[in-house]
Amino acid sequence: MALLTGSLTLHAATPDAITAESTLWRLALAARPDEQVSMAQVMYALWQQNPKAFRDNNVNYLLKGAELTVPNKAQMLATDVTFAAQWYQQQLARQALPGKAIAEPKRAATAANPEVMASTSRAAVSPVSPPTATIPSATAVSSAAPARATLPTNNSSATANTSARTAAIAPAPKSQGSWRWQHELDFTQRMFSQSGLQPSSKQHSMLSYRGQWSYEDASRQHSVNLEPYLRWHQRDSESHLIDFQQAYWRYVQEGWEVKVGLDTIFWGVSESQHLVDVINQTDVTAGVELEAKLGQPMLALRRSAGAGTLDIYVLPYFRERQFPGLAGRLAAPLAVNHDLAWYESSKAQNNLDVALRYAHRFSGLDVGLSFFSGTSREPLLQPTVSGELQPLYYQMEQYGLDLQWVQGDWIWKMESIYRRLGVDEYAAATAGFEFTQYGVLQQVWDLGWIVEYQYDSRGQTASMPGQNDLFIGWRLALNDVAGSSFLVGVLQDLDERQSRSIKLEGSRRLTDSLRLSINAWLFQSEQINDPLYWLQRDDYLSLQLSYYF
Repeated sequence: MALLTGSLTLHAATPDAITAESTLWRLALAARPDEQVSMAQVMYALWQQNPKAFRDNNVNYLLKGAELTVPNKAQMLATDVTFAAQWYQQQLARQALPGKAIAEPKRAATAANPEVMASTSRAAVSPVSPPTATIPSATAVSSAAPARATLPTNNSSATANTSARTAAIAPAPKSQGSWRWQHELDFTQRMFSQSGLQPSSKQHSMLSYRGQWSYEDASRQHSVNLEPYLRWHQRDSESHLIDFQQAYWRYVQEGWEVKVGLDTIFWGVSESQHLVDVINQTDVTAGVELEAKLGQPMLALRRSAGAGTLDIYVLPYFRERQFPGLAGRLAAPLAVNHDLAWYESSKAQNNLDVALRYAHRFSGLDVGLSFFSGTSREPLLQPTVSGELQPLYYQMEQYGLDLQWVQGDWIWKMESIYRRLGVDEYAAATAGFEFTQYGVLQQVWDLGWIVEYQYDSRGQTASMPGQNDLFIGWRLALNDVAGSSFLVGVLQDLDERQSRSIKLEGSRRLTDSLRLSINAWLFQSEQINDPLYWLQRDDYLSLQLSYYF
């Protein structure tokens, strides 16, 4: 698994304590009753039993001082082994996106089948019924005590009745709410192979901070979440950022939810690009992956029932896209002048945008239908007579469809959109599969094969790569205590044989509080009308050291 921060305590029927690294893998290894239960089933059961022990519902981020209730063997085996393995792979796949909540994978027909959304928020999904875990007071949560776990010393005791295990946890008084907080400090060093189109250094350093504070009242109906993000860039002042990616109040009742404030919403199922993801503005200065987002002001309403889940978003304010300056790298060939920003709407940034998404599952097939009407998050860049680029923000309508179907070791995915933008209209789609081999080379390693095809009806006039491209990737999870995992991907243009991009991602935990990540990109293109052409001198290797406290 990826870095798991902080410490936790597992209360079992036997109080014998053992020292353990604070990773879910090691704790699951100790709690595993026998070989009949897979490690993925143990980890999934621990995660499902203890939703409040994980930041943003993400298994990669344990909260300090949290207490885990250990499920019994029957509860572990209640989850289909294939489903649990697919869920584990999804956790590894998204570990490079800190803070993003992970939707559950799609269950096999033999397992229980709760409603699962492909649309997720950076906040954890609100439970309809109270969770089984209890979180200690704020003092305990913020504690930096060494990681220790109280676990059974033999396999037979791990199957004890769950009620006996939970008895050791004193429930919090109903009159009290609970605070949680977490901090992350990142140092990133980018090393470029050659000078860019503009005079700039080959070495770029960045320092960033992400915090998260959350409060939930005793009724678990009201909660407040704050997630500030700050970034300092050594070379480029245009890449500095002060942002709130979360700053909202949420009210939950059975079957529905209201949220007011700033949040980061993610839509999509594919690996190589997310066509349907349209609510938040992209943080381009964070990297060429285009995965980082800025917080979006919103009023959100969610209604969940047996017929599916409907999300409605009212977006009262638009945030402009920021681009790296000429002193930075991975920038446009000309400077973008934000003072010249043009809006098709007479209300400019105050245009009222709306978005809808409906999701439902049909016999293992997850279907998402989405609609967006408002200001396009992706501006058209128009050269000016002064040698600058002017951002043009048109009004747009987008209709989206995303599908995901799990069939054994296979996951089939598709995202497609139809978009009307100004006087232009086009369709685009990404479709493919991910196949996972478990226990490759007679090790505990898992190897995922990813193949996706990208289509854009605009062809060579498309503003981004993906008009007729093929993505092939390999994801390797070593399943070790350090949570080592790697991803290699190649995006090949099928029209231009010399146009391709190659990426490498990797992550490994160094200590309970430190994680080392590697990221590298290689760009190749010989056509001046190719978006990759302007990045061909920006091949780089990035090392990031993350400290959690």
